[in-house]
Amino acid sequence: MLHFPSLISYGFLSFSMAFLNKALFEISDFQNSLFVVLVQLLFIILSFQLLGSMRIMPVPVLTQADVYRFLIPSIFYSLSTIASLQALMKLNVAIYVVIKRCTPAFTFFLQAIVLKKQKLDFKTGICVLGLTSGAVITSISDLTFHFESYFIGSLSVVFQSLYLLAMQRCSEHKSSSEVLYINSLIALPMVFVLMVLFTNDLSNVQSYHGYKTFSFWLYFLASTLGGGLLNGSTFYCVMKNSALTTSVVGVLKSILQILFGLFVFDRFSININTIIGIVLSLFAGTMFSYYEYTAKQKKTVTSTNHIDREERIQESTNLYCPTQEMPINSEKLTP
Repeated sequence: MLHFPSLISYGFLSFSMAFLNKALFEISDFQNSLFVVLVQLLFIILSFQLLGSMRIMPVPVLTQADVYRFLIPSIFYSLSTIASLQALMKLNVAIYVVIKRCTPAFTFFLQAIVLKKQKLDFKTGICVLGLTSGAVITSISDLTFHFESYFIGSLSVVFQSLYLLAMQRCSEHKSSSEVLYINSLIALPMVFVLMVLFTNDLSNVQSYHGYKTFSFWLYFLASTLGGGLLNGSTFYCVMKNSALTTSVVGVLKSILQILFGLFVFDRFSININTIIGIVLSLFAGTMFSYYEYTAKQKKTVTSTNHIDREERIQESTNLYCPTQEMPINSEKLTP
């Protein structure tokens, strides 16, 4: 049975975050993406500490083995998050979502081609091609084409896919909350170093003149709190429902984001190529999720039938070959 509170919270936060971050960057003109990521990671870590002090949940312990194990995934996570926000600063929200929708298909493609862990059949191959083609057609029709932002957005897809693949190998014996906390702890110093060495975010934050405005604090706090709550709600939704249900909600969320994103903030020039690209991307993404769902259902049914068949064989074996108890020689037991 579906757990609607978790679905609603995840769907709402997932839908809102792109617009909240975009509002912070554009309306408040606070274009310091690495600083935003740093504050979001701090919020996650402090939230765990607060919940631990209130004895609501235990605070995971970071060991040296965990650092070695989660270092690579944390690097990909940091790069993916930074690249995503960098792309969002320049791209229209709808275009940004179209590019990010390529992540599940690209992850599947890497599993099938590089890691040989998935079977890339004709249907899923067409979906991957459709998603990619839709993103390309949409970008070509963008009259305000900004190559750097499209390139960074594409990099965010690659880094997120690598993060997901690396995390699959590293998080087998960890709960979702432990992974979130450990990942945030390891990523925090990396983001700080990148911010200090390669950006002017610290000086820009110090010289920013919008701290007295209500809109800045509204968007900044919403972005910070929302980023942490989104991570928690994602894990909560997966725990209460399933990863597949969560991904379906993600598809529906993407459709709404694209529809709203076309008409808010920087207005996007809509033409026939735009419509074709967006529709193709959405259709291919939806069909990809559907094929993933049916494949998992078939795998579950096959596994269940296999277990039932083994149980029937075992029962028939016990029926025709009853176990005979060895008689106990009481004379030998008597001293």
